[in-house]
Amino acid sequence: MHRWQRRWFVLYDDGELTYSVDEHPETIPQAIIDMTKVLEVTTADSITSHPHSIAITAPDRVTFVKGTCPEESKWWFNVLVAFPKSKVSSVHIRKGRHKRNATFPGGQATTILQAQSE
Repeated sequence: MHRWQRRWFVLYDDGELTYSVDEHPETIPQAIIDMTKVLEVTTADSITSHPHSIAITAPDRVTFVKGTCPEESKWWFNVLVAFPKSKVSSVHIRKGRHKRNATFPGGQATTILQAQSE
């Protein structure tokens, strides 16, 4: 495991979840998670020993995220769990992509990240 680091997350309509060190649009993302390939999104409190943490399991890695408060974590969990259930049409992807649920409503994104390669 690595230590927790503060990151800014953006989820796009085409299923791309990016994270970077700050909220500035010109900042190049540190990594991209393709939510269309994610196998599972689950709570991860028992794995990380941190309350309100979430595991995003992709074929090649598990990414752990947690919010700074229970409401933020619950909000992100609901968004990430629901995403794979909403099918993305290829027509929509070709038209461009738009941010979806880019930050926690009513505040700055303060989600914290911990990634672990399998």
